[in-house]
This record gives sequence, structure tokens and C-alpha cells, in this order.
Amino acid sequence: MDPLKSKTAAIKPPRIKGLNEVGRYAIGVQWADGHDSIFPLASLRRFCPCNECGGDADAGAQAQHLSQLSRLGEHGVYLRWADGHETLYTTAQMRAACRCAFCAGEPERPLTGG
Repeated sequence: MDPLKSKTAAIKPPRIKGLNEVGRYAIGVQWADGHDSIFPLASLRRFCPCNECGGDADAGAQAQHLSQLSRLGEHGVYLRWADGHETLYTTAQMRAACRCAFCAGEPERPLTGG
């Protein structure tokens, strides 16, 4: 057996349990492992992985509003922006972009205080 294939086969991409808009300025992801993430739309647009825009969201307010949000099976998320741009994130890219206190390495400092 090819050792590279067996190693990459063991690495499973994160799975999304739920995906929803959070107000007008963010999306929420509920991960199958129980983790929750909230992604500001401005951050998702700024870190757009496509070659076309390079994350340039300075095109105005429409560049930071969604017209469509969809799951692409188990491994991707599709975002269509109000300015017509389209972004595809893999679930691995989304999970890596999570900046909650736990993922940022500060679990003792949750955003909600207390």
C-alpha cells in the first residue's frame, strides 16, 4: 500500500452539522464534533481563497453581504456575495479560520465574559 495514501486517508476533513446566518454580518457553523464557530462576513471575504479577488473586499458594502449561503456536501461551503463574487471554502479551511477563544489558544478568556 502507498504510505502517502494511507496517511492522507487517515486525515478526515471536519464535518459540518449545521450552517446558518447569524444576524446580517456573520455565519455560524455547528461542527459534528460539538464545536461551534461564528465567522464575521468581513473576515470570510477578506480571507477569500480564490485567485480572482485575493481577498480584496474594498469594493464597497456589497462585498461584505451574502446573497446565498449553501453547504456543498460534507466538504465545502459556498458563499455568493451581494456584489456577485463567489467563494468556496473547504470545511478544513473554515475550521482553520475559527478564532474563538479555544481555537486561539485562550480557553480561559471566553468572549462572553464571566
